[in-house]
Amino acid sequence: MTNTIQSASISPPQQAALLGRLKNEPLYRAALQNLSDNADWASIPFLTRERLTEAFEAGELAHPDAVRVHLTPHPGGGWLPEYATRADIEAHGQAAAAALARAGVRPDDHVQIAFGFHRFAGGWIMQDGFEALGAKTLPFGPGETEAQLEAIQKLGVRVLVSAPSFAQKLGEAGARVELLISSGEPLTSIAGRRERVEAALGGVALDAYASSEAGMMALETPEKNGLRVLEDWVYLEVVDPETGETLPDGERGELVVTNLNKHAMPLLRFRTGDLTRLERRTDGIYLPGGVFGNVGGMLKVKGVKLFPREVAFWLAGHGLDHTQHTLRLWSQAGADRLGLTVRGEGVDDLAELKSDFQRRFAMRLDEFSVTVDHEGMGVTDERA
Repeated sequence: MTNTIQSASISPPQQAALLGRLKNEPLYRAALQNLSDNADWASIPFLTRERLTEAFEAGELAHPDAVRVHLTPHPGGGWLPEYATRADIEAHGQAAAAALARAGVRPDDHVQIAFGFHRFAGGWIMQDGFEALGAKTLPFGPGETEAQLEAIQKLGVRVLVSAPSFAQKLGEAGARVELLISSGEPLTSIAGRRERVEAALGGVALDAYASSEAGMMALETPEKNGLRVLEDWVYLEVVDPETGETLPDGERGELVVTNLNKHAMPLLRFRTGDLTRLERRTDGIYLPGGVFGNVGGMLKVKGVKLFPREVAFWLAGHGLDHTQHTLRLWSQAGADRLGLTVRGEGVDDLAELKSDFQRRFAMRLDEFSVTVDHEGMGVTDERA
């Protein structure tokens, strides 16, 4: 059981100083010019990827003191640059190092990072924190199962940093590590996945949340009771994806991030598009269920918000084919109806699955079928 507290703050620490500094940034000059440094936090405009694209095209992103540039894929195609100063790299590294220490990483550990180190931020997001902690860090990169296995065994690697799917593959090939820091794919938000990965590796798997734009933002501790936010690096909010209204703790919504002390390309109320919940506890702020979907394609069904990506995670947690499924919506007697068809076989209790769906998504499935030859079509909305 965790001890929760009422929301103690509706704005980041030292808001006035933060906004006073950002008003001088070309990226925010127009948006903040008519706002006081002590303005209601909710009145501050959101930053979007579209705005970042405009700023890049206008030459507003580059920083004179930047010493590192990563690229990040853009949802609309192409990429955007991400700049970091030496002070940014150090601040991110120190915040991440403290989180990694809470997760059980030790300065004398050998750490192997199986994320990419070219063009995109990838492994660098993790590298900063491990180096700041003093660990012996191997920036291995992705793939090469046999070579990764050899390095783990010969160097006595205790900590692996990897996507859970690749970590499980390494474990099934014979890798044994005491600790996995997992990112890049869902871990805790898919029921049973952590247990499968831990069984393969013979160690503990902890979930991390990071993005190329913001760096590491939250990381589990060995208690496995949620991802603890790096509060000295980011300020996180959860908002209604439709209205932008800040949501109370515990409610599902879109994650919004603000960098507290970044100089090059600092994020101010940046809409990540990721779906999560926030919880304030006596020992810190947590994402209790990790990140469990994306707001893209959000549907309003029976008066409730439904996120198709979250449905895919739910299917995967029940061992069903999340890549081949169809959500069908139709109207009957003026009311919404919802059906779900998924590829699979040998499901013992459809009634229990329907009950679990209702518990998870706060709505009832009017039709639910599992067939061996279904080919997924995503969402079919037949409502008039």
